[in-house]
Amino acid sequence: MINKKNTGSYYTPKILSDFLTKHIIQNYLNESDISILEPSCGDGEFVSSFFNYLNLEKVHNVSIDLFDINKNELDKAEALIPISSTINKCAYHQDYLKYFLENDNEYSLILGNPPYVKRKNLKKVQLESCDKVHEIFGDSNKLITTSGKINNIWIAFVEAAIMSLSQNGILCFVIPSEVMQVKYAKEMRALIINEFDRVEVFAFNELIFEGIQQDVIVLLGIKGIDNIDEHGFSFYQVDELEDLKEPRFTEKHSNIHRTTLDKWTNYILADDDLNFIDGYRNIYNSIKSYTSKAQVGIVSAANDYFLLNDEKLKENGLNRLSGIVKPILPKGDVVPNVICFNDNDFSQLKTSNKSVNFLHFPDKIKSKFGKIANAYFSKGEEKKEDNKGELHLRYKMLKRENWYHVPSVWSSQGLFIKRSHLYPKMFVNQANVLATDSFYRVDCKEDYCINRLVFSFYNSLTFVLAELEGRFYGGGVLELIPTEFKSLRIPYNENISNEQLKVLDEMFRNNTEIKDILEFTNPLLIPDLDTQRLETIRAKLVNRRIKNRFEEVTEIEPIENEAKMNILVSEPA
Repeated sequence: MINKKNTGSYYTPKILSDFLTKHIIQNYLNESDISILEPSCGDGEFVSSFFNYLNLEKVHNVSIDLFDINKNELDKAEALIPISSTINKCAYHQDYLKYFLENDNEYSLILGNPPYVKRKNLKKVQLESCDKVHEIFGDSNKLITTSGKINNIWIAFVEAAIMSLSQNGILCFVIPSEVMQVKYAKEMRALIINEFDRVEVFAFNELIFEGIQQDVIVLLGIKGIDNIDEHGFSFYQVDELEDLKEPRFTEKHSNIHRTTLDKWTNYILADDDLNFIDGYRNIYNSIKSYTSKAQVGIVSAANDYFLLNDEKLKENGLNRLSGIVKPILPKGDVVPNVICFNDNDFSQLKTSNKSVNFLHFPDKIKSKFGKIANAYFSKGEEKKEDNKGELHLRYKMLKRENWYHVPSVWSSQGLFIKRSHLYPKMFVNQANVLATDSFYRVDCKEDYCINRLVFSFYNSLTFVLAELEGRFYGGGVLELIPTEFKSLRIPYNENISNEQLKVLDEMFRNNTEIKDILEFTNPLLIPDLDTQRLETIRAKLVNRRIKNRFEEVTEIEPIENEAKMNILVSEPA
């Protein structure tokens, strides 16, 4: 398998390409004249699988266009196409998006695994093609009401494919699972539901690409085919790729037209579970209701430069500039398992040589600083082979009057860790330290108390909502963006005492399992709720997210026979 950051070449496993092509041919491909597009064919796994299952005696004509920017791989894929008078093939050694913008071909079947390349890694010509495709896509669809740039090339491939499908077309793409949950893909989800008569999404309980932490799904859209047996939307949960040989997976329907909790990742829950949660979530106010500030932490734009450990601080003589050096938390994973982060906790981080010293240079010209500071400024401005130098030329630095002055520096009463593992984390900032943008800074309104807000955060309902409102990435990381964090509902209890907060803090410091912690907090915060059902739902969501790939998952109790429910042995293929 080829794994290239700048080309996004993560090739499809044969088991998956075999299953998908067989499934499409048996259930949806009914035309005698077939036009196929593989816009990023790689080594031809989809091509090989397709012609293995297609009966050429039952079709009059097959035309297939292959595209790839890797000539060697393109040649391999082309060689897999059988020699037949019914097959007309064209192989293009070029970027498909550029070709799309210059041609208006239509296809009855578009399939494959488009590249996954973040915007920052795209070449200028690729950026121009992506933005132009996105512009055309927005002009052609009334459901697209927002403007902006795409942040990954796979989105442009999906948009181009939808526009290139014929009236009775079939789209089958392997794409990142983020399409099901991230905010910027919300319009894409709505458009897919609107464009296709039937949509199938296959999600996986294991990582299917070797060597990378990239969760993917298969998106299958059926457009304008009248003789299909079933319309609408279905999700299929696949435990292991080997299960596709039978085929064997769990089927889930609906959950896509909801006005709340509308991410496709909610398919894991039945409608009655989602209604159950909706009924509770409306009882409580959001975090935003209790906070005067809930904002992203400090954006230095160069943490390696502005955040130093004690050793580096002394090495550069900066320890003498006591008024400039401020205490800071660099990342969530350095924070100990606590509810109240205190001075002693911070001292231990310094002792362990963590980069917890933040250089907050005043916003004034260099001549106002001494030799030590100016020597460090020069160090940041010099060119380096690792591209970490020339800080003064970086985009965010250029927007500052003085590049070395980091704006929006203030400490908060509490801190929320943006990314988490088994459960989201929030704590009281008793040490009054600063924090980077790996955290959200939280200050309470005058009538509320940060101690009580933090304590109230730790309950089964808020944890369930965090799983549903947030998004997850490869490796099982849960992330909430600021709007998602502020929208979380909290059963704020104004009667929580400092002694109860101390007990909770001690439980965390003693590494008490989260299920036991919730057994302590739930009766104080949500005594009238069905916490057992909430915990069952939480177990489903967490196990789905982390895919049982870590030992710590044992903290989430398995649901007996849950994986055996609704197992299909012979459908839909």
